Amino acid sequence: MERARDAALRAVNLDPACQMGWEQLAVAHYFVRDLGAFRPAAERAISLNPRNGSTCALMAMLLAYSGDWDRGVALTEKIMALNPHHPGWYHGTAFMDHYRNGEYEEALQVAKKITMPEFHWSHLQVAAACGQLNRREEARAAIESLRKYSPTFLDVEKCREDIAKWILDDALVERLVQGWRKAGLDDSPQQETVVAAGGGTSPSAAKDASGAMRAEEGFWLAVLPFKYSGANAELAALAEGLTEDIVTGLSRFSYLRVIAQGSTARFKSEAVDVRAAGKELGARYVMEGSLRQAGGKLRVAVQLVDATSGAHLWAETYDRAFSPETVFELQDDLVPRIVSTVADQHGILPRSMSEAIRNKSDAQLSPYEAVFRVFGLHERMSPQEHADVRELLERAVRNTPDQSDCWAMLATLYSDEYMFGFNLRPDPLGRALAAAQRAVEIAPASALASQALAQSLFFRRERQAFRPVAERTLALNPMDGATTAFMGILLACGGDWEHGCAVADAAMRLNPHFPGWYRLGVVVNAYRTRDYHAAIDAAHRIQMPGYFWTPLTCAAAYGQLGESQAAQKALGELLASRPEFARAAREELGKWFEPDLVEHIIEGLGKAGLDAAPGG
Repeated sequence: MERARDAALRAVNLDPACQMGWEQLAVAHYFVRDLGAFRPAAERAISLNPRNGSTCALMAMLLAYSGDWDRGVALTEKIMALNPHHPGWYHGTAFMDHYRNGEYEEALQVAKKITMPEFHWSHLQVAAACGQLNRREEARAAIESLRKYSPTFLDVEKCREDIAKWILDDALVERLVQGWRKAGLDDSPQQETVVAAGGGTSPSAAKDASGAMRAEEGFWLAVLPFKYSGANAELAALAEGLTEDIVTGLSRFSYLRVIAQGSTARFKSEAVDVRAAGKELGARYVMEGSLRQAGGKLRVAVQLVDATSGAHLWAETYDRAFSPETVFELQDDLVPRIVSTVADQHGILPRSMSEAIRNKSDAQLSPYEAVFRVFGLHERMSPQEHADVRELLERAVRNTPDQSDCWAMLATLYSDEYMFGFNLRPDPLGRALAAAQRAVEIAPASALASQALAQSLFFRRERQAFRPVAERTLALNPMDGATTAFMGILLACGGDWEHGCAVADAAMRLNPHFPGWYRLGVVVNAYRTRDYHAAIDAAHRIQMPGYFWTPLTCAAAYGQLGESQAAQKALGELLASRPEFARAAREELGKWFEPDLVEHIIEGLGKAGLDAAPGG
């Protein structure tokens, strides 16, 4: 691809109006994942000759696959209208759009329009849609066509490798793999073999080799097939559905490395030693679960184990009513709770990973590990730690500029400069915005990148731009409790109190072990509506020592209630942690709230005894 990009650059330098040169430059940028350069090259290629259907259809497809689905689909439809005799592959964009949205019937009808027998994707798309729709005969026919015309693509892992070059959304790739497996596409034995000693091949050697490679790379997670007892078909379907949906949910977190379900399928019907399974798969962490039914009651037990040490990191038991008609409702109830508890930024896995790298020097950390330093920083915030991690992330993006998570976390560190006054340099929010935009360019479907962009826009008071980015962040990963809570608080503080508090409340239901700051929106909203007792009650439930919002809101609420002794005590706690607060109270509160609410809080603090500087 680098040679392709060099050749394409040479073409456009020789002739800046050469559409083919710009098309191939866009293609090269896309496949090396330089999305910031890809998009303008693609738009330039389209504009040079919008009647060239082949070029425009390819650019539209790549625009869609890079995350701009609305633009890509609309452009493809326009191109197909130009030429009713267009080749069938043009339909690929619409197929993927329907498929990613779970519209499998619509996707299947589009796939059937491709009518290119020797084009392997026409059969794979039909197979994936039929697999999801449980149409086994049609799926089998598609696989037989694949066997006839493109037998090399009868291997799921080969197909995964191929489609992952095109599709940037990991969750969509896994959903396609899921459809193929449901259709009956097999994992190829060849993919499980490597050359063994003496020139032969050994399936077990391949498994060991792939596992060893993962182990060297770091924090891989495997979800073993959930177990159940008896021959209950509904229980079997629920066990399979929970496993699939948990893998898919975990895959939405850009900073987690989740082993594909196909690689763990062999553990479905056998007793498992978790540490041995982890070693074989190359997984540092292994999740397993079991289902037991007694009459109309169901017990789901889930545990997460560090396969290296054998330590149990987390276990939970969920008791629910059970009937065959409620299988999907049970999945929708349990999967988000399990995924969020384990995976979000304050979840079991990031906390364990942060601890695992704590004794490493910054020079030893990979860019991937540097992200977990930020998660650890937000658990133990201090100016010195902030300075160290900011330097680490700046070095990481210099050395590996295509790491979206590193750019996203660097953007949050720049925003922290403004929010907390830590290690201030010029224009922290300008730098935060630029870093967040870079993160989104690299990974448009990353909730972590989108969160960083929403945060920077909020504190820059670009509220009109902030709201749609916040809503997109929520849509990208609704199982991310930490991000959901933060977006809810920002939406509330931006003026949409009812919606924002409801979003934050949903985050609290996702993970019963959430950090207390999730309640901040509820606290401030109660104070805003002059329900001071409710504000104090909610603030005391935060239970985060050193979190200055607790004494601040308590001092203001007690002041409004005329409870002088309690107000002065809370004010003393506030000033002990933020001695400069009286001088800069209005400025600090103004970062978050509209002027009327700022003055309302200042009024309460004044009644508590704070002498806030005018305009400060």
